[in-house]
Amino acid sequence: MISFDLHSLGFDAPSLDDLVDRALDQGAAGVQNVAGFEILAAYSDPSGARLALLKPFDADLDTMASLVSPTTHPAEVFRYHESLAQVDILAPGRAGGLSRTALDGTGILSGDGILSGQTDPEPKRLARFLANTDDPIEYPLCPDPGNDKPKRIEHLRVGVVAIDFPKIYDSEEAYGRSEEGSMGQELSFSAGTLISPWLLEISAGRAARSQASAAAQMTMVCQKVERRTNQLTGVDWLRIIGTTSVPMTLALPADLPHPPHEGSVISATVTPVVSSGSWEGGRVWN
Repeated sequence: MISFDLHSLGFDAPSLDDLVDRALDQGAAGVQNVAGFEILAAYSDPSGARLALLKPFDADLDTMASLVSPTTHPAEVFRYHESLAQVDILAPGRAGGLSRTALDGTGILSGDGILSGQTDPEPKRLARFLANTDDPIEYPLCPDPGNDKPKRIEHLRVGVVAIDFPKIYDSEEAYGRSEEGSMGQELSFSAGTLISPWLLEISAGRAARSQASAAAQMTMVCQKVERRTNQLTGVDWLRIIGTTSVPMTLALPADLPHPPHEGSVISATVTPVVSSGSWEGGRVWN
């Protein structure tokens, strides 16, 4: 059975083996025997959905639900293990903050809108979270704290993929009136939040980096909802551009009983996914 994250991108198939075979038949790009991986490959669907294939040495082949996200940010990235990375999203511009001129008409920060000019040597950090990376060998591996050496990526593609059924609220006001969004609960979130529980556990000393995963809790305010068709499978999915702690692109199944619209608030368990653009850039690793 196909997992929920793959279903969120329309990667529905009778089995995972069948899906992988189809992706390879359609010309997945890949390399072998590079930087700790026996196989590293990706099928990028014309719809923007992406299926990454990763096989570290002495491990089984694994699949990753990813996407070609139109929302990009300057960031610093390093890996905890194989494909899991810590991501710091940075504010562009000399002043260390967001400028309205860096936002397009929908309010989305994109690579084309990033301010030119000198960058602050210590830019403001807008967000920190854990994410899966579909091109992991682009980022340094730092398994132990105290020797972190992040890599600066000027246009990191940043997205999230739902891994369970989301809750959809018709507006920020409706979310605020809900039990989840109202004040006074033991744990409540404002609309527009992304929290990585494993970061909290590691910071508190209750977990090691080797134990962490990218699973996160998110509320997103929708700014744009697009219905897309996965060309590999013919199954529709929803590409949503909206705001969490920073603008991001979200993948959701198209068969939700209550689909979101512009202005909706989505509350979901997700997996953040990032990419430096290697696959679409034609990068060849040696």
